[in-house]
Amino acid sequence: MGTSSILKLIRLPNVLIGFFTVLLGGLLGGASTVDHWIVVGLHAISVGGFMAAWNVYNDLMDIDGDRINHPSRPLASGDISIERARKIAMFSLVTSIIGLLGAAGWVSISGGDLSGWLPSLPIWFLALLLMIHYEFEGEHSLRLKHKGLPGNLAVSLLVGIVIVFGAAAVGNANNPLIWCVGLSAFSINSAREIIKDVEDVEGDIDRETLSKRIGFDQARMVAWLMALIGFALLFVPFALELLPTNLLIVMVPAILTLIAAKPHIHKGNDHSAQRMLRLALLLGLVGFVAASLVNDFLI
Repeated sequence: MGTSSILKLIRLPNVLIGFFTVLLGGLLGGASTVDHWIVVGLHAISVGGFMAAWNVYNDLMDIDGDRINHPSRPLASGDISIERARKIAMFSLVTSIIGLLGAAGWVSISGGDLSGWLPSLPIWFLALLLMIHYEFEGEHSLRLKHKGLPGNLAVSLLVGIVIVFGAAAVGNANNPLIWCVGLSAFSINSAREIIKDVEDVEGDIDRETLSKRIGFDQARMVAWLMALIGFALLFVPFALELLPTNLLIVMVPAILTLIAAKPHIHKGNDHSAQRMLRLALLLGLVGFVAASLVNDFLI
Protein backbone atom coordinates (compact mmCIF):
# COMPACT_ATOMS: atom_id res chain seq x y z
CA MET A 1 0.00 0.00 0.00
CA GLY A 2 1.53 3.31 -1.09
CA THR A 3 0.64 6.95 -0.74
CA SER A 4 -0.89 6.94 -4.23
CA SER A 5 -3.35 4.22 -3.16
CA ILE A 6 -4.41 6.24 -0.11
CA LEU A 7 -4.89 9.38 -2.20
CA LYS A 8 -6.94 7.37 -4.67
CA LEU A 9 -9.02 5.90 -1.84
CA ILE A 10 -9.92 9.29 -0.39
CA ARG A 11 -10.41 10.63 -3.97
CA LEU A 12 -8.03 13.53 -3.55
CA PRO A 13 -9.37 15.58 -6.51
CA ASN A 14 -12.86 15.57 -4.97
CA VAL A 15 -11.44 16.44 -1.55
CA LEU A 16 -9.54 19.38 -3.06
CA ILE A 17 -12.68 20.55 -4.85
CA GLY A 18 -14.52 20.52 -1.51
CA PHE A 19 -11.64 22.38 0.14
CA PHE A 20 -11.58 25.16 -2.43
CA THR A 21 -15.39 25.34 -2.56
CA VAL A 22 -15.33 26.33 1.12
CA LEU A 23 -12.85 29.08 0.25
CA LEU A 24 -15.29 30.21 -2.45
CA GLY A 25 -18.07 30.32 0.14
CA GLY A 26 -15.87 32.42 2.39
CA LEU A 27 -15.01 34.79 -0.45
CA LEU A 28 -18.64 35.22 -1.49
CA GLY A 29 -19.60 35.53 2.18
CA GLY A 30 -17.36 38.56 2.59
CA ALA A 31 -14.19 37.23 4.23
CA SER A 32 -11.88 40.23 4.38
CA THR A 33 -9.54 39.94 7.38
CA VAL A 34 -6.78 37.56 8.37
CA ASP A 35 -8.97 36.22 11.19
CA HIS A 36 -11.79 35.60 8.71
CA TRP A 37 -9.51 33.62 6.41
CA ILE A 38 -8.05 31.57 9.25
CA VAL A 39 -11.58 30.49 10.22
CA VAL A 40 -12.49 29.82 6.59
CA GLY A 41 -9.28 27.79 6.20
CA LEU A 42 -10.15 25.69 9.25
CA HIS A 43 -13.61 25.13 7.77
CA ALA A 44 -11.95 24.02 4.54
CA ILE A 45 -9.81 21.53 6.48
CA SER A 46 -12.97 20.28 8.18
CA VAL A 47 -14.69 19.74 4.84
CA GLY A 48 -11.61 18.10 3.31
CA GLY A 49 -11.44 15.61 6.18
CA PHE A 50 -15.17 14.99 6.06
CA MET A 51 -15.22 14.33 2.33
CA ALA A 52 -12.21 12.02 2.60
CA ALA A 53 -14.01 10.03 5.30
CA TRP A 54 -17.24 9.82 3.28
CA ASN A 55 -15.34 8.67 0.18
CA VAL A 56 -13.61 5.90 2.13
CA TYR A 57 -16.84 4.74 3.75
CA ASN A 58 -18.45 4.77 0.30
CA ASP A 59 -15.79 2.42 -1.05
CA LEU A 60 -16.06 0.21 2.04
CA MET A 61 -19.79 -0.22 1.44
CA ASP A 62 -19.41 -0.66 -2.35
CA ILE A 63 -16.60 -3.21 -2.61
CA ASP A 64 -18.70 -5.82 -4.44
CA GLY A 65 -20.13 -3.35 -6.92
CA ASP A 66 -16.76 -1.71 -7.50
CA ARG A 67 -15.25 -5.06 -8.46
CA ILE A 68 -17.53 -4.79 -11.52
CA ASN A 69 -17.77 -1.03 -12.15
CA HIS A 70 -14.43 0.21 -10.81
CA PRO A 71 -12.07 -2.77 -10.33
CA SER A 72 -9.00 -0.53 -10.11
CA ARG A 73 -10.12 1.21 -6.93
CA PRO A 74 -7.85 0.42 -3.95
CA LEU A 75 -10.34 -1.67 -1.96
CA ALA A 76 -11.79 -3.52 -4.95
CA SER A 77 -8.29 -4.36 -6.20
CA GLY A 78 -6.96 -5.30 -2.76
CA ASP A 79 -4.31 -2.55 -2.68
CA ILE A 80 -5.65 -1.42 0.70
CA SER A 81 -7.13 -3.71 3.35
CA ILE A 82 -10.58 -3.11 4.84
CA GLU A 83 -9.06 -2.63 8.31
CA ARG A 84 -6.61 -0.03 7.02
CA ALA A 85 -9.37 1.78 5.15
CA ARG A 86 -11.46 2.01 8.32
CA LYS A 87 -8.54 3.60 10.16
CA ILE A 88 -8.07 6.12 7.35
CA ALA A 89 -11.78 6.98 7.44
CA MET A 90 -11.72 7.48 11.22
CA PHE A 91 -8.57 9.63 11.03
CA SER A 92 -10.21 11.78 8.32
CA LEU A 93 -13.39 12.23 10.34
CA VAL A 94 -11.41 13.21 13.45
CA THR A 95 -9.51 15.73 11.31
CA SER A 96 -12.86 17.20 10.25
CA ILE A 97 -13.99 17.55 13.86
CA ILE A 98 -10.69 19.16 14.86
CA GLY A 99 -11.03 21.67 12.02
CA LEU A 100 -14.56 22.59 13.13
CA LEU A 101 -13.64 22.94 16.81
CA GLY A 102 -10.48 24.83 15.87
CA ALA A 103 -12.59 27.34 13.94
CA ALA A 104 -14.87 27.85 16.96
CA GLY A 105 -11.83 28.31 19.18
CA TRP A 106 -10.24 30.85 16.86
CA VAL A 107 -13.45 32.89 16.63
CA SER A 108 -13.57 32.97 20.44
CA ILE A 109 -9.95 33.93 21.11
CA SER A 110 -9.81 36.49 18.31
CA GLY A 111 -12.82 38.36 19.66
CA GLY A 112 -15.10 37.42 16.77
CA ASP A 113 -18.86 36.99 16.90
CA LEU A 114 -19.31 33.38 17.97
CA SER A 115 -23.11 33.64 17.65
CA GLY A 116 -22.70 34.57 13.98
CA TRP A 117 -20.48 31.51 13.48
CA LEU A 118 -22.88 29.07 15.19
CA PRO A 119 -24.79 28.09 11.97
CA SER A 120 -21.64 26.17 11.06
CA LEU A 121 -22.54 23.55 13.67
CA PRO A 122 -25.96 22.49 12.32
CA ILE A 123 -24.55 22.52 8.77
CA TRP A 124 -21.79 20.11 9.82
CA PHE A 125 -24.22 17.85 11.66
CA LEU A 126 -26.59 17.91 8.67
CA ALA A 127 -23.71 16.65 6.54
CA LEU A 128 -22.99 13.94 9.12
CA LEU A 129 -26.63 12.82 9.08
CA LEU A 130 -26.57 12.71 5.28
CA MET A 131 -23.49 10.48 5.36
CA ILE A 132 -24.96 8.16 8.00
CA HIS A 133 -28.29 7.79 6.23
CA TYR A 134 -26.60 7.38 2.86
CA GLU A 135 -23.78 4.96 3.63
CA PHE A 136 -24.85 2.89 6.60
CA GLU A 137 -27.58 0.30 6.85
CA GLY A 138 -28.53 0.12 10.52
CA GLU A 139 -32.04 -0.30 11.83
CA HIS A 140 -32.72 3.43 11.88
CA SER A 141 -30.94 4.35 8.65
CA LEU A 142 -32.92 5.72 5.71
CA ARG A 143 -30.56 3.74 3.43
CA LEU A 144 -30.56 6.60 0.91
CA LYS A 145 -27.91 5.01 -1.29
CA HIS A 146 -30.33 2.22 -2.18
CA LYS A 147 -33.22 4.56 -3.02
CA GLY A 148 -31.99 6.09 -6.25
CA LEU A 149 -33.01 9.71 -6.66
CA PRO A 150 -33.19 10.52 -2.90
CA GLY A 151 -29.61 9.30 -2.61
CA ASN A 152 -28.52 11.39 -5.60
CA LEU A 153 -30.10 14.46 -4.02
CA ALA A 154 -28.48 13.74 -0.64
CA VAL A 155 -24.99 13.65 -2.17
CA SER A 156 -25.68 16.82 -4.14
CA LEU A 157 -27.06 18.58 -1.08
CA LEU A 158 -23.67 18.06 0.53
CA VAL A 159 -22.04 19.78 -2.46
CA GLY A 160 -24.40 22.75 -2.14
CA ILE A 161 -24.10 23.21 1.62
CA VAL A 162 -20.30 23.20 1.47
CA ILE A 163 -20.56 26.66 -0.10
CA VAL A 164 -22.95 27.80 2.65
CA PHE A 165 -20.56 26.31 5.23
CA GLY A 166 -17.79 28.54 3.91
CA ALA A 167 -19.98 31.63 4.24
CA ALA A 168 -21.08 30.54 7.72
CA ALA A 169 -17.40 30.72 8.75
CA VAL A 170 -17.69 34.51 8.54
CA GLY A 171 -21.25 34.72 9.86
CA ASN A 172 -22.89 35.26 6.47
CA ALA A 173 -24.78 32.03 5.83
CA ASN A 174 -27.97 33.93 4.92
CA ASN A 175 -26.41 35.77 1.98
CA PRO A 176 -28.74 35.26 -1.05
CA LEU A 177 -25.76 35.10 -3.41
CA ILE A 178 -24.43 32.10 -1.46
CA TRP A 179 -27.74 30.28 -1.79
CA CYS A 180 -27.96 30.95 -5.53
CA VAL A 181 -24.49 29.49 -6.04
CA GLY A 182 -25.23 26.57 -3.71
CA LEU A 183 -28.50 25.72 -5.44
CA SER A 184 -26.86 25.85 -8.86
CA ALA A 185 -24.12 23.48 -7.66
CA PHE A 186 -26.76 21.21 -6.12
CA SER A 187 -28.76 21.02 -9.36
CA ILE A 188 -25.81 20.39 -11.68
CA ASN A 189 -24.33 17.78 -9.37
CA SER A 190 -27.73 16.06 -9.10
CA ALA A 191 -27.71 15.71 -12.88
CA ARG A 192 -24.24 14.19 -12.71
CA GLU A 193 -25.20 11.74 -9.95
CA ILE A 194 -28.17 10.49 -11.98
CA ILE A 195 -26.01 9.98 -15.06
CA LYS A 196 -23.36 8.18 -12.98
CA ASP A 197 -26.04 5.74 -11.82
CA VAL A 198 -26.99 5.05 -15.43
CA GLU A 199 -23.31 4.46 -16.22
CA ASP A 200 -22.83 2.11 -13.26
CA VAL A 201 -26.07 0.15 -13.57
CA GLU A 202 -24.29 -3.16 -14.20
CA GLY A 203 -22.61 -3.18 -10.80
CA ASP A 204 -25.47 -1.59 -8.83
CA ILE A 205 -27.12 -4.91 -8.12
CA ASP A 206 -28.47 -3.91 -4.71
CA ARG A 207 -29.57 -0.35 -5.53
CA GLU A 208 -32.94 0.76 -6.84
CA THR A 209 -31.56 3.62 -8.93
CA LEU A 210 -33.71 6.03 -10.90
CA SER A 211 -32.64 4.42 -14.19
CA LYS A 212 -33.88 1.04 -12.94
CA ARG A 213 -37.21 2.54 -11.89
CA ILE A 214 -38.07 4.57 -14.98
CA GLY A 215 -35.57 3.44 -17.63
CA PHE A 216 -32.28 4.81 -18.94
CA ASP A 217 -33.65 7.39 -21.36
CA GLN A 218 -36.15 8.76 -18.87
CA ALA A 219 -33.46 9.02 -16.19
CA ARG A 220 -31.27 10.93 -18.62
CA MET A 221 -34.18 13.33 -19.25
CA VAL A 222 -34.50 13.94 -15.50
CA ALA A 223 -30.76 14.58 -15.38
CA TRP A 224 -31.02 17.10 -18.20
CA LEU A 225 -33.91 18.84 -16.38
CA MET A 226 -31.74 19.19 -13.27
CA ALA A 227 -28.90 20.50 -15.44
CA LEU A 228 -31.26 23.09 -16.93
CA ILE A 229 -32.26 24.25 -13.45
CA GLY A 230 -28.60 24.61 -12.57
CA PHE A 231 -28.05 26.42 -15.88
CA ALA A 232 -30.80 28.94 -15.08
CA LEU A 233 -29.44 29.51 -11.57
CA LEU A 234 -26.11 30.61 -13.05
CA PHE A 235 -27.89 33.74 -14.30
CA VAL A 236 -29.92 34.54 -11.17
CA PRO A 237 -27.22 36.41 -9.17
CA PHE A 238 -26.71 38.72 -12.15
CA ALA A 239 -30.44 39.16 -12.77
CA LEU A 240 -30.94 40.10 -9.10
CA GLU A 241 -27.91 42.43 -9.30
CA LEU A 242 -26.12 40.50 -6.57
CA LEU A 243 -23.23 40.66 -9.03
CA PRO A 244 -22.79 43.25 -11.83
CA THR A 245 -24.53 42.10 -15.01
CA ASN A 246 -21.52 43.00 -17.15
CA LEU A 247 -19.55 40.27 -15.33
CA LEU A 248 -21.84 37.56 -16.68
CA ILE A 249 -19.18 37.02 -19.34
CA VAL A 250 -17.05 35.09 -16.83
CA MET A 251 -19.80 32.45 -16.69
CA VAL A 252 -19.62 31.76 -20.43
CA PRO A 253 -17.29 28.72 -20.10
CA ALA A 254 -19.69 27.04 -17.66
CA ILE A 255 -22.69 27.94 -19.78
CA LEU A 256 -21.13 26.57 -22.98
CA THR A 257 -20.00 23.38 -21.21
CA LEU A 258 -23.53 22.72 -19.95
CA ILE A 259 -24.91 23.27 -23.44
CA ALA A 260 -22.25 20.94 -24.87
CA ALA A 261 -23.25 18.24 -22.35
CA LYS A 262 -26.76 17.99 -23.78
CA PRO A 263 -25.98 15.85 -26.88
CA HIS A 264 -23.89 13.46 -24.78
CA ILE A 265 -26.79 13.01 -22.36
CA HIS A 266 -29.33 12.46 -25.12
CA LYS A 267 -27.09 10.05 -27.05
CA GLY A 268 -26.38 7.98 -23.96
CA ASN A 269 -22.66 8.80 -23.81
CA ASP A 270 -22.92 8.59 -20.04
CA HIS A 271 -19.24 8.71 -19.12
CA SER A 272 -18.61 11.78 -21.27
CA ALA A 273 -21.83 13.40 -20.04
CA GLN A 274 -21.05 13.06 -16.33
CA ARG A 275 -17.50 14.32 -16.84
CA MET A 276 -18.78 17.36 -18.73
CA LEU A 277 -21.31 18.06 -15.98
CA ARG A 278 -18.51 17.95 -13.41
CA LEU A 279 -16.46 20.32 -15.57
CA ALA A 280 -19.44 22.68 -15.89
CA LEU A 281 -19.84 22.67 -12.12
CA LEU A 282 -16.17 23.51 -11.61
CA LEU A 283 -16.22 26.22 -14.28
CA GLY A 284 -19.32 27.70 -12.69
CA LEU A 285 -17.60 27.92 -9.31
CA VAL A 286 -14.49 29.44 -10.92
CA GLY A 287 -16.71 31.93 -12.72
CA PHE A 288 -18.36 33.04 -9.48
CA VAL A 289 -14.91 33.41 -7.88
CA ALA A 290 -13.77 35.59 -10.78
CA ALA A 291 -16.94 37.70 -10.71
CA SER A 292 -16.67 38.21 -6.96
CA LEU A 293 -12.99 39.16 -7.10
CA VAL A 294 -13.52 41.63 -9.94
CA ASN A 295 -16.53 43.11 -8.18
CA ASP A 296 -14.69 43.51 -4.86
CA PHE A 297 -11.35 44.81 -6.09
CA LEU A 298 -11.77 46.33 -9.56
CA ILE A 299 -15.24 47.87 -9.57
